[in-house]
Amino acid sequence: MKKSAHIWFVATTLMVVTLACGSLPIASPTLDVNDVVATQLAATLTALAPGAPQQATSAPDLATAPPSLASTLPPLPRLLRVAYVKDNNAWIWTEGIGGMPLTASGGIQDVRISDDGQVVVYVRESVPFRPEIRAINSDGSGERILVSSADFLATYSGSPGDAPSGIGVFQMGWRPGSHVLYYNTRPLFEGPGLMGYDDLRMVNADTLDRVTLFNPGDGGMFYFSPNGAQLAILTPTSISLADADGSNLRRNVLTFASVITYSEYLYYPHPVWAADSSALRVAIPPADPMLTPLNPTGLWYIPIDGSPAVFSGNILALPFAWPDTAISPDLSRVGYAMPVGVPTDNLRELHLANADSSGDTVYIGGESAEFTGWLPNSAQFVFVVRGSGVTRGTHVGSVGGGYTTLSTDPFLMHAITWVDSTHFLYLWNNSGAWELRYNELGGAGSTLLDTGQIWSYDYSN
Repeated sequence: MKKSAHIWFVATTLMVVTLACGSLPIASPTLDVNDVVATQLAATLTALAPGAPQQATSAPDLATAPPSLASTLPPLPRLLRVAYVKDNNAWIWTEGIGGMPLTASGGIQDVRISDDGQVVVYVRESVPFRPEIRAINSDGSGERILVSSADFLATYSGSPGDAPSGIGVFQMGWRPGSHVLYYNTRPLFEGPGLMGYDDLRMVNADTLDRVTLFNPGDGGMFYFSPNGAQLAILTPTSISLADADGSNLRRNVLTFASVITYSEYLYYPHPVWAADSSALRVAIPPADPMLTPLNPTGLWYIPIDGSPAVFSGNILALPFAWPDTAISPDLSRVGYAMPVGVPTDNLRELHLANADSSGDTVYIGGESAEFTGWLPNSAQFVFVVRGSGVTRGTHVGSVGGGYTTLSTDPFLMHAITWVDSTHFLYLWNNSGAWELRYNELGGAGSTLLDTGQIWSYDYSN
């Protein structure tokens, strides 16, 4: 499973504006989740009351369910492929080959590439407020519609007088080791506002079968366990767990107060799964991050057996730099920025601590530091210093050690994603012209994948 595998740069830019105003390796499954889906789907469609699915397109017979819903992807040689949106079309870059366009019709907003690199899905909106999800093979063949604009509109069940201008994708992602895409929906408005319907659906990119797992209000944002067998399902006030087919629902293992964002969107936490899929950790910001003195962000441990979450400790994290990437991949550490001094000076200390908040130490102090995420090895991390001090720039720090500078200008590198603990992808702001680049930590130079109006990318290796 990839951590921070996709980057929606529009959303990243929105967060930067908000701040101005106020990332896992592929894991081999430990069980065949496709057999789990096949044998449990029938129970799923009836056992989730009151949130039971109301429809199942091409509901599968159990005898044919494994190929209908998903097949375990065969192992392939490791080859880096990067799908991305360039100039409103979907492209793919393949290691040793280079880039090529996958679409020419325009209107492409976001992309995802399957773990095996064979299928790319994308959101296309050629008509305003009428998006659709399409898939195409990575060689450019087999373009097909997975979810049409009519399919999206058919999911609305509210009052006609309250109907939005359209319905689109709120979140989408592949289940690890499969060609099954999970997604949820959101209303589309002509004005500002970003909210989800908290539903959950899936579609097979090979067979085109679609299944509604949770109706609006019963699902939420989703985070797969590395083995693909479990889901963390999030709303702005709760975290629940379920098997990948929606069964074995463990509702509200953690509840919390909705976080005030002072903007037109709701906050959803970002849990981190253990590598063996046995548990999660999550950081929950205070309900009002702007109160003074600063209220703490809580750290929680969530077992997968359905028992309540266990409180681990508190950190004093910077408001609106919420610690979505605070927890290391091995769940052992937490990194965050803490405001210090006079608020108008905009100074923060960069802190590292154990996952229970013990052993808290200051890594960088007295500058405008931001913690942006861990490397897959959990021993290194990326941080940015935007002030004018000697550490200004984008850096890779080491626990208990120094740091390596990636760029002395903190505004050049964006959307950094680690393919492994040595190689990373990123967007480079070259005087307003965006470049998609690939680099090796400590290497001689970066590889230019493409340049243009690049908004979104995802990788497979």
